[in-house]
Amino acid sequence: MSRLLSIIAGILWALTVIQILVPFPNVTLIMVGLLTCYVLGAIPRLSWYAQVVCGVLVVAAVTLAWSFSEWSALLTGIAKAAIFPAFLSTIVLLREAADRRPEVIRARTMFIHLDPTKRDSGVLVGTHLISAVLQVGVFAFLAPILGRDAPAEERRTMCAVALRGTGTMPFWSPFIVGMAVASQYLPMVPLWKIVTLGLSLALVGLLISIAMFDRKPGPTAFFNALTALVPIAFPIFAAALIVIGTTTLTGLSTMEALIISLPVPCLLAVMQTPNGNPSQALHQTMAGIGRLGPEVSILACAMMFGVIFDESLPNMGFLEWLTALELPPVAVIFAVILIMNIGGLFCINAIVTGTLMLVIFTNVPTGLDDLILMQTLLVGWGLCSVISLGSLMIATGATMFRVPPTELITWINISYVFLTSLIMGMVLTGLNALLT
Repeated sequence: MSRLLSIIAGILWALTVIQILVPFPNVTLIMVGLLTCYVLGAIPRLSWYAQVVCGVLVVAAVTLAWSFSEWSALLTGIAKAAIFPAFLSTIVLLREAADRRPEVIRARTMFIHLDPTKRDSGVLVGTHLISAVLQVGVFAFLAPILGRDAPAEERRTMCAVALRGTGTMPFWSPFIVGMAVASQYLPMVPLWKIVTLGLSLALVGLLISIAMFDRKPGPTAFFNALTALVPIAFPIFAAALIVIGTTTLTGLSTMEALIISLPVPCLLAVMQTPNGNPSQALHQTMAGIGRLGPEVSILACAMMFGVIFDESLPNMGFLEWLTALELPPVAVIFAVILIMNIGGLFCINAIVTGTLMLVIFTNVPTGLDDLILMQTLLVGWGLCSVISLGSLMIATGATMFRVPPTELITWINISYVFLTSLIMGMVLTGLNALLT
């Protein structure tokens, strides 16, 4: 079945590229059919959590369609979700290319030689940068450094630090699902603005962690880590600049630009490595695509629910009630971030709460600049992933570090998430006042 899913996802990848370059109306219906087959084939292989999430979303979507006679929105939602397999497939190829680069190998060496008593800052900064391309693969990269015989408490603490490092990465990285979903609802926000603002906020988030939550806080380890990670920072930001340049020159969305612009540079990057083998990288990518069932299924169901919820909202009376409240911008900012954080504590995946927040607050006056609304969503998305049992980061980190997932929901990380949320909310409120 995994091989069949790989083939379907590969076909969807190719068709998405064709649709971006030369749109054909009938191809969309083919993609809808293929995506439906992919999800139906993946569902039996999903974890119980993913099955429950998909089931709830589908039941909610069908209920709304039946209640408000919006059956056509189901098809529209699946059609809008058909781009996600190509996006995720491109990300898998990006991971494969990054994993072969000598910069990543040098970064691994840097981690190995970090002073264990001053390791937190280096792990924090390193996981932040490396997860921008490897994403949850960063835990497989980091876990072997501690070794199998490391005490359970050290493994738990190190994984918790790594979660704080990866939690600020969605603030700016074009290579994450959060950016992909948000760009579907706020397509007119320039990517370069999101990356610039997001990087600035991510730096603040990292400094909060170092200053207040590291076991051995101090600037020395932080700057040593930055110095050691300069080689890996260049290809990461080069990839981001390629996507930014493509969106600027072509007017494509962030996802479309990433799908079109990154595969060739990724294969060239593989060719430039010792014993580089692009065909092997493509083979590994196709194998990886077959394991995207949970991400693709939840995204497809969430997008279908989001579209039908969007179509049904005007008939619910909820928008009128929310508009009548005349929430000030600061209330909207904190509502989005805190609802996502609290949802995370209740094991709700960020895809679900993020989609709900985007649908609601793109349909009512908020007094927010679109850049601030998108950045607010990305802040909530990243931070809630640090404390949610429904987060792929926690599931992967727990597996790689051999720690029960529940032990990663630490009071330190919960305190970090809500303190950082408070500071980010204040900063975004101030920025919105300047922009509007």
